[in-house]
Amino acid sequence: MGTGNCVTNNGLKIALNRTFKATPDYTSPTKFGVGTGTGTPATSDTALGNIVAINGGNYKTFVSGYPTLDETNLQATIRCLLLSTEANGNSLTEFGLFNTDGTPKLFSRAVFAAITKTTSNQITFIEKDKLE
Repeated sequence: MGTGNCVTNNGLKIALNRTFKATPDYTSPTKFGVGTGTGTPATSDTALGNIVAINGGNYKTFVSGYPTLDETNLQATIRCLLLSTEANGNSLTEFGLFNTDGTPKLFSRAVFAAITKTTSNQITFIEKDKLE
């Protein structure tokens, strides 16, 4: 099983487009998805390996108030929450941020050790993206 995380090529395209175009073509990332894929994250990824439905849809919006921006440390923090009623019966191994374009673009992808999702737990995902 792969591990790690990365911002994808589409993520870089979103950042450049939204930074330098007076009227951006791409929306900003505001949703997340989870899955059961196990391949090592790569900049060329365009989707999660095996997305899992969250209450009937593929994506869920970030926790209210996120992202937060820390301009001193050049970092954005995103918080996402899966409730005890969501994505149950899956062994979750991946997480990704998406924008809301007609065909959502994968901004970033992370793969981790499996978490068995049941009604007994809720999961908070926190992603911190830092410019260096």
